[in-house]
Amino acid sequence: MPSSRYLLAATALLIPISSTAADTNKLKIEEVLVTGDPMSRSSLDTVSSISIVPDEQLRALNIRDLYDLLLRSPNLNAAREDKFSVRGISNEGIGPGGTGRPTVSIFIDGARQPGRGVANSWDVKQMEFYRGPQSTAFGPGSLAGAVVVQTRDPSTQEYSGEAKVGAGNYGGREAGIALGGPLAAGFAFRYAAETNQTDGEATNTTLNDDEWQARKRYMQRLKLSWNATDWYSAMLTIQDSKLREGNEYLPPETAEDGISTDNIDGFYRDNSQLWVLSQHAELNDDLRLSLIASHAKNYNQRKGDYDISDANNGYFINTVNTENDSLEVRLQYQTSAIKAVAGLYYANDELVGTSSSIDLPYNVSGMQLRADADLAADRDATTRAVYSEADINLSTRWTLTLGARYEENEATNRSAFIVTGAELIDPVTGTTIPGDISPLLKPILDNDTTAPSGDDVLLPKIALSFQINDELSAFLTRSQGYRAGSVDFVSSGNSPSYGPEYTNNYDLGLKLQRGSWFVQGTIFRIDYDDMQIGVRVDASNFRTDNAGEAKSEGAELEFRGDLAYGFSVFGGIGYVDTAFVEYQDDGVNYADNHFPNAPRNTANFSLRYANDWGFFSDISWSRTDDSYIDRENTPTLLADARDLFGARIGYQGEHFGAELYGQNLTDKFYITDRFNSPSLGINTVYVGDPKEIGARITYKF
Repeated sequence: MPSSRYLLAATALLIPISSTAADTNKLKIEEVLVTGDPMSRSSLDTVSSISIVPDEQLRALNIRDLYDLLLRSPNLNAAREDKFSVRGISNEGIGPGGTGRPTVSIFIDGARQPGRGVANSWDVKQMEFYRGPQSTAFGPGSLAGAVVVQTRDPSTQEYSGEAKVGAGNYGGREAGIALGGPLAAGFAFRYAAETNQTDGEATNTTLNDDEWQARKRYMQRLKLSWNATDWYSAMLTIQDSKLREGNEYLPPETAEDGISTDNIDGFYRDNSQLWVLSQHAELNDDLRLSLIASHAKNYNQRKGDYDISDANNGYFINTVNTENDSLEVRLQYQTSAIKAVAGLYYANDELVGTSSSIDLPYNVSGMQLRADADLAADRDATTRAVYSEADINLSTRWTLTLGARYEENEATNRSAFIVTGAELIDPVTGTTIPGDISPLLKPILDNDTTAPSGDDVLLPKIALSFQINDELSAFLTRSQGYRAGSVDFVSSGNSPSYGPEYTNNYDLGLKLQRGSWFVQGTIFRIDYDDMQIGVRVDASNFRTDNAGEAKSEGAELEFRGDLAYGFSVFGGIGYVDTAFVEYQDDGVNYADNHFPNAPRNTANFSLRYANDWGFFSDISWSRTDDSYIDRENTPTLLADARDLFGARIGYQGEHFGAELYGQNLTDKFYITDRFNSPSLGINTVYVGDPKEIGARITYKF
């Protein structure tokens, strides 16, 4: 690192920790602790828009995983299980291409986790959604936001556990167990395991498979804590997740009937593991030192039919291996006058991916042929950062927040296109002519290039909060987001690089806590500079543009509280307007076009009833507007608007519980995403889950 900038940033950021400002008695309101915030604030004290969804709310909505919750939260939207948006900004960025990082990070017990289906809700204490740029607090891959999943910690006081079994339509079944408690010598443990499966609702008429979209999920997690002294504690978390499912996409003309016509037996497989070791030392009454080390590993593979028909027009196998190792040292300081954190962060990310095309028709210099080829992309990236943030109490009501992060990213990137086999096509019969001609094509088409990329950035943050009275507070925040540049996939020539993208984010919010009621509202604006926009050139080439300017602006309102006679409510409303401000490509002006996967309006509402005898019922509704799926805003390529209704009724005693539940009760058919690529000959849709009816039995001990 450039030593002068690094030391300057560190010195400036650590000044608040050595401050000797006079003690003040800031008004505090008892609230839920935000576990992902390095400052360890309460939800009322956070200076950003954050949704905290506790275990009780997850159960009331029958939430199994992150995807279910994204469908039912304001200004959050899931197109697919691994493709979602926050305030209109997709976690994948805009369009395909490149080897860049995501824009939204997912953390499980402090570890960044890249896998799909890893955010399971079983034995989870709470889920947290941070809307807007979180690069200062969470680092790489957090330009649009962050998701934090906090699982249940071991208890050092008593043994406890829970078990469940359930069944539903479409062959649905689930089972789970969680138990833990104290061991000896200050040790305690918590073990959780769960599986949920379904035979799916789609049938492949070509392969005569009526379980074409079957899904199977498996999760195991072990947490081991040690807390034998007054000043030191440690927690080890190990989690293993597996997902097995058929291809999600369907032909547009038969999707509503749940019919697939692929002639290739496709699948999706995902294996994810994480290890987290958190250590904390209470140095004195004011200082806490933390060391957080994590290792996350993910393997996923997808096999699918290119033309999703019974014709033999080739298929693909995409394989991606990723590993992330990180180490963070964090020093927290707190008195009645100031609360601060400073830290050092190091991470190494490795990505190895291949996209193999098999029997894909090609036209090379007028020759018609079928070819096998591999498109490969490797990245070895290192991130180093120093950061700090401080809440300085200016008076009993005013608090100034200052923060910054200096970060350096360096990466070695490889892209390659390798022909592995080819046969000519007889123009008369349309059949292949025996004989491998790939040795003739390889000198023309093969390419293997390695290129470096790297950049550094200083990300400031400033906020001012005002405690209006004992129940109402307001905040104004300005922060910056950042995503590193990288190198594109290519099949010929040098690997084109693209630069980083930046955002300036402004949040103005109000938070109210009165009795059981909590209400928060935020208006925001996000200004993009050099937005990374991926463009597929053809079957084997991607390009990433750095668009001039773009924006996202809107508001969100959330509330929860008790009514009377056992009734309570929670819900929210979100509005977002996105647009490219300056962006032209190949003579086409995209200014004023909306971002893909950015519905303008989202809303959700739930009503719950529970009495002293243990009987309960929940009804819920969520709304999402339609949205474009491409940068061109093609009117015929929309994700559908949808209203989803759910309900739950049951009994929960001291130990035994039973319930009936339903999701998408009106059996609404809706398209969540589309993939339309003329260069590949693909036109597919992704559809939401149909009506689900099921029952569940639980036992707590």
